[in-house]
Amino acid sequence: MSEAPPPGPRLRLPSAAEALRALRHDLRTPINPSLGYCELIVEEAGDAAPPVLLAGLGELHSAGRRMLTLTNEVFSDQPSVLRQLNVPELRREFRAPAETAAALCTKLEQQANAAAMPVAARDLQRIGIATGRWLARVEELLEQNCR
Repeated sequence: MSEAPPPGPRLRLPSAAEALRALRHDLRTPINPSLGYCELIVEEAGDAAPPVLLAGLGELHSAGRRMLTLTNEVFSDQPSVLRQLNVPELRREFRAPAETAAALCTKLEQQANAAAMPVAARDLQRIGIATGRWLARVEELLEQNCR
């Protein structure tokens, strides 16, 4: 016997595959460069970066990967357990990695500045801004597309 979905407003997605692709593209736009910035910082910093900064960048990259996974699973025409969640639950799922990423960006930016890595610090600012834009867009979509 299957469990009933949790009560509350549900996410209503467009039925057209093209509309879903456009949504995913819109949401992935800020995530992909953020992942790239993380990889670039690690590559360019090499051994000069403090180990704590490198570890934090790994955590930040993981949070970005989680944001990408959520985007791909929820805004897809494929079945997903995540779409069984109601809108408040989905909102929590999306906020968790975004809040982690935002906190890490702030902390890592300070570490990059302390390590005299101004380019990395600016890239971390960009990641923080992109994360905020991603979450704002997700929130907007959740609000607009619930039933």
